Amino acid sequence: MGHDDRVRFLHTSDWHLGKGLHGHDLAEAQQVALDAVIDLAIEREVDAFVIAGDVFDRAFPSVDDVRRLNRALTRIHDAGIPIICTAGNHDEGARLAAYTNLLDAAVTVVGEYGQVGTAVELEDEHGPVVFYPLPYLDPDGARRALAPEGGDLLDRTHEAVIGEAMQRVRADLADRDPATRAVVVSHAFVVRGDESDEALADEQSDSERDLSVGGVPYVPSAVYRGAHYVALGHLHGPRTVQEADPMIRYSGSLLRYSVSETAHEKSVTIVDLNASGACTVEVVPVPQPAGMARLHGTLTEVLSDEHASHHDDFVEIVLTDAVLPDNYAAQLAHVFSRMLRVGRDRGESAGAALETDASTFTLTTPAETLRTFYAAERGEEMSESMERILDDVLERARAAVED
Repeated sequence: MGHDDRVRFLHTSDWHLGKGLHGHDLAEAQQVALDAVIDLAIEREVDAFVIAGDVFDRAFPSVDDVRRLNRALTRIHDAGIPIICTAGNHDEGARLAAYTNLLDAAVTVVGEYGQVGTAVELEDEHGPVVFYPLPYLDPDGARRALAPEGGDLLDRTHEAVIGEAMQRVRADLADRDPATRAVVVSHAFVVRGDESDEALADEQSDSERDLSVGGVPYVPSAVYRGAHYVALGHLHGPRTVQEADPMIRYSGSLLRYSVSETAHEKSVTIVDLNASGACTVEVVPVPQPAGMARLHGTLTEVLSDEHASHHDDFVEIVLTDAVLPDNYAAQLAHVFSRMLRVGRDRGESAGAALETDASTFTLTTPAETLRTFYAAERGEEMSESMERILDDVLERARAAVED
């Protein structure tokens, strides 16, 4: 094990298998991206494959998505690469943890509070490298599960429960060779102490589920002291929180899952850990099904050749016309093959300009309208089979309009 006196592992997270994008099925794109990431791991001969949570997009994934994960894990395992995976806030931890040791001891999946402190030990010529996968720790449950026996409950904060988990990690490390190098895998919103609320807000994506408990979603980076590298999941943009002592990094999500992620260059991280525990990283892009853009202007401007390069991209459109023709949506759908949604910004003519944040746009695509109507009337989301029927009907309707 090891490459030029270094241990090498691949860090990825936030696959969100099963997630779509405003009615667009991403299953094929997710498969292409997964194949590319696994190809990379095999080509670069990594010593471990680390997945930092949110493997699935929902607690009860479809059979197809479970099979997709099975194929991915089997292929990684067949290549002789140990797998270390932790559950994220979108995953159902106990369900995901059932994968542990399913193939053999080289597959470790941590999803339950009782697994906190699990150590996965690898070794190279310089000694042991120990991975500590921490599941997503929801303060409401973890403050009880991780409380000292006979002691008080932990504070109801992410900092308190992850702090307790890291105490257990440090206790385990204290019983090991002092030269042991430690990698922690965690799923949380981790920040440095000098970052403003505005800067932190910019790091968040619309497709990330809010982790706020008591209004405080953040975990300070100091909680992870004692590790050499912290492989994070949750934020969808690749980001280095801290360069050293320890290096703390987000790999980012597999695909762009929201227009708020337009500027993200999706990637995975190859980490080399040397004999002293110092880390160097290489960011490797992940193939995306299409580009992504926000377009703003009149209907004529948006349909002009100026935006021809975005005709096959995922696009969110804001129109500024005071009056629009009845068939404006059909005109746009004819030109833009991956249109996500359309909003209106009528400026002063409407009394006040609408904000251009994605969450304030008027949703006018038929799929969004029907899903919203169904949820409002029935008090529940559409089932997968209903989603497929809806998508099929709308695709037939779009084809009829284009003909």
